[in-house]
Amino acid sequence: EKRVAASNCEINNNNINNDDGVDMISKLSDDILLSIISRLTVAEAVCTSILSTRWRGLHKYITRLDFSPTSKQLQAFKEEEEFRLHKVGHDNRLFEEELIRKCTSVIDRTLDSNNGGSILEEIRFYLPWFQITTCLNESWPIESGLVERWLDFAFSKQVQTIHLHINTFHLRVPFSYSNFTSINKTLKEISLNGIDLDDEGLRLLLSNFVALERLSIERSDKLSDVHILGDHLIAPKLKHLNISACWDIKFIEIRDMTNFESLRLYHLPLIGYELVLENLPRFVQLDTNCRKTEIEILSRGNVISEQLVKLKLSTYIFDVYNDYMPLARMGKLKHVELEFSIYTDRSFHELVRFMDACPCLQKLEIKMKSRWGGEHYCMEVVKKGSNDHLKWVKLSGLEGCSCEMKFGSYIVGKATELKELVMEICPEKTDESRRRARALVRKCFQPILPDSVNFVIV
Repeated sequence: EKRVAASNCEINNNNINNDDGVDMISKLSDDILLSIISRLTVAEAVCTSILSTRWRGLHKYITRLDFSPTSKQLQAFKEEEEFRLHKVGHDNRLFEEELIRKCTSVIDRTLDSNNGGSILEEIRFYLPWFQITTCLNESWPIESGLVERWLDFAFSKQVQTIHLHINTFHLRVPFSYSNFTSINKTLKEISLNGIDLDDEGLRLLLSNFVALERLSIERSDKLSDVHILGDHLIAPKLKHLNISACWDIKFIEIRDMTNFESLRLYHLPLIGYELVLENLPRFVQLDTNCRKTEIEILSRGNVISEQLVKLKLSTYIFDVYNDYMPLARMGKLKHVELEFSIYTDRSFHELVRFMDACPCLQKLEIKMKSRWGGEHYCMEVVKKGSNDHLKWVKLSGLEGCSCEMKFGSYIVGKATELKELVMEICPEKTDESRRRARALVRKCFQPILPDSVNFVIV
C-alpha cells in the first residue's frame, strides 16, 4: 500500500510539473475554494487574499469563523510578554487591556464584514490570545454586552457549533443569559470557558436549545447546581457533557436522559458536592480526575459502572482502595486509560485488582506519574489468570524499575491474544537513564513476547 501511494504521488507531481507553472488551485470553483479556506483560522484565511486577485475577498464568505491564534501569533505574544516581564516588571495591566481591545476589535470587524449568507457552520471565539494576570478584584476591561452581541450574531447565522473561550488566569466575563431565552433548533454544540454562567443561565440554555448534543462548561465561578432531567424535557438530545474547574459546584444530577453517552468531570471540589446518575441507558464513557466520583462509580453495586465501555481516570484512586473496598465488576468495559500515581507498594496490587474486575478489556493505556519513596517497589504476588480479549497495551512514563517490569510481565502473561505492546520511557529522565531503561525493557520483554506481537519501545 505504501509503494502504491508513493507511485501515485510521483505521478501527480509529474502532472503538476507539466503544467508550466499554471495555478491549478485558483481554477477551482468558488464553492471548493471557500470549503478549503473555511477550514483555516480567520487570520490564515485573510492571508490568502494576497495570493492573487482570484482569492481577494474570498475570506469574507467563509462558512466557519475560527479566531484561535496561529502558531506565529502565539510565539509573538509569548515574546512580547517575556520582554515586558523583564523590562517593565509585573505590572502589565495597560498592555493587557490594549491587547484585549485589539482582539475584540478584530472579531467585531470580521463579523461586520462576513458575507457568508444566512448560515454559518461554526464560530470559535478565543479571547485573549495569552493568559493575562488581572487580579481577582479588578473588572473586565471590555464594554458590557460584548459577549452577548457575539452570541446574537452566531444565533442569527444559525450556527451549529460555538466555542467561546476567555483564556485568563483569574478573570471571568460577566454574562447575562438574555441570548438563551428563545427556542433554538440549530445549535448542536456549545463550549464556554471563562464565562460566568450561573444556574439560571444553564437552565435556560438546556431548556431552549432543543437540538443541543454536546455541552462544555469550564471555569465558571457561579455554577452551583446542575440538573439535567429528561422527564422535564431538558436538552432531550444531549449526548456529551463536560464540567471542569467549576469550584463552587455542589450538586450534579443527570437522570432519565435516553441519549446521554459520555461525561467528563475535572477539577471539581475535593469534597462537598454530590453526583447523581440515574436511568442513562446509553451512558458508556466516563472521564474524570475527581476521586469522590471514581469511588462512587467503581464501587460494587453501582448500576452505572456495569454499563461503561470506556473509562479514563486521572487521580490517586488505587492508593485509596484496599481489600475492604470491593470493586464493581465492569463486564462491558473495553477501553481504559489511567494516569497512575505510585505512592505505596500496594499501588500495583490495587491496579491488578482493578484489571481483574474488567474481564472484557480490549485496550489498556497506563501513564505512570509521580513516585514517592524511591523508584523501587515490591509488587505483591498476584494470581494471573487470563484475558483473551486484551489486545492493545501501552505503558508510558516508565523509569525502568523492577516493579514496572513485573507489572508489564503480568499483563503480557494475562493477555493471551495480545497484538501490540507499546512501552514509552519517561521523557523527563536523562539521556543515559532513558538508554538504560530502554535496554532493560527490551531485555525483559523481547524473550517472552510471541513473534505475532508488535513490540514498540519509545
